[in-house]
Amino acid sequence: MSGQNILRVATFNIRYDGHKSPPVSENENIVIPSAFDGEQPWYVRRKKVAEAILFHRVDIIGLQEVLYNQVKDLEVLLGEDWQWTGVGRDDGKNKGEFAPIFYKKRFKLLESKNLWLSNTPDVPSKGWDASLPRIVTQASFRDTLTNTTFWFFNTHFDDRGHIARKESAKILIKEYHELSKVCSDAVILTGDFNCKEEDDPYQILTGKKYSKLTPEELELESAPFGDTRYEISRPKTSSFGNSDTFTGFSPDVEPIRIDFIFVSNKTLGSVEISNHGVMSNRYDDGMYISDHRPVIADLIFKTNVS
Repeated sequence: MSGQNILRVATFNIRYDGHKSPPVSENENIVIPSAFDGEQPWYVRRKKVAEAILFHRVDIIGLQEVLYNQVKDLEVLLGEDWQWTGVGRDDGKNKGEFAPIFYKKRFKLLESKNLWLSNTPDVPSKGWDASLPRIVTQASFRDTLTNTTFWFFNTHFDDRGHIARKESAKILIKEYHELSKVCSDAVILTGDFNCKEEDDPYQILTGKKYSKLTPEELELESAPFGDTRYEISRPKTSSFGNSDTFTGFSPDVEPIRIDFIFVSNKTLGSVEISNHGVMSNRYDDGMYISDHRPVIADLIFKTNVS
């Protein structure tokens, strides 16, 4: 099976830059602490974040909590082989956090749009009991190596609004169903969903597919997405590495799994999930490169599903 047919997808909440870091430069001389305690500034973490993406040979990645200066830093650090799409959630331009999609130039961007998770999705806005505006970045790509086309959704659900998270999941399902009326491409959904598997948003997105229910109780008809962690095709193979994805910046924080990579259920027959894993976000020196761990999934498009 040719490696060119494998699409390595990732999701990674990189933690916003709360210190207004200076732009990255080739000749910067930043003093890196010899010991780390808690959250480090973005200018200390940023090269490690980029190195993690490059080392794991990711092809396309949905990022969360990315301010414009962080987008520009990653543009430099990832190099000329990478491009991105997305907007700031506060004004639809450069203000506020992005949920950008970074992708290698092997992929041609065919179409992109941004929706706010609210009752007014076409304009910057907060929805329901959300503490902040929330956005989903949607993009259609063609893989120039295989001629396969697919859609990629990336989002970050609200951390406080229970109703907002539930309604946001419904918006994503509605978007998927509208898209599926005119397009049969696979849809990949990544993000920090700020919910656990047993919570309503996850159950809505997956139709309770992974719950301990009888077949009659499942809601697969209304749920478009499968969790790549549980859809690995190889027998006797399970997800690699960690299970939980949010760690905070301290070993005293109880980790939880809230970051997911989903794939549209109806295309799972033609899109094989060959691997899934949760990578490390902390090294021997004690530094956390983020308060979340990167999540990776390998997808193999058996046929062109366009």
